[in-house]
Amino acid sequence: MSSSPASSIFGDRRRRVSGGIGVGGFLLALATAGALLHVAVRMKGIEVAYALGKERKLNKELEEERRRLHIEIGMLKDPDRIVELARDKLHMGPPAPGDILRGLPAAASGPSPVRVSVTIPPRGGR
Repeated sequence: MSSSPASSIFGDRRRRVSGGIGVGGFLLALATAGALLHVAVRMKGIEVAYALGKERKLNKELEEERRRLHIEIGMLKDPDRIVELARDKLHMGPPAPGDILRGLPAAASGPSPVRVSVTIPPRGGR
């Protein structure tokens, strides 16, 4: 191998150029990775926004159904409706005076209840 000054100049330059390509390649890879990360984060944000929109729509539908069901419950509990159903469908009405049975007052109903006394022995002893 010759150690001429021209070959050492070109050798240094080649080393510097190849070192520059390595650093440039690294910076390019770093910029590419950053761009891909940015795109991935933006895509995830779009996915989350889409899912949030779907959930809001579902929430709105459920709230509307809840409101409608509360109105229906109110209509079903209407006393006039219940009386009409009892009278027309179930053929119910007020009892006839002869159908009402009256009980005797408590004093005249018979003997008083039996009272029972129970003695419980103390614990640990017989």
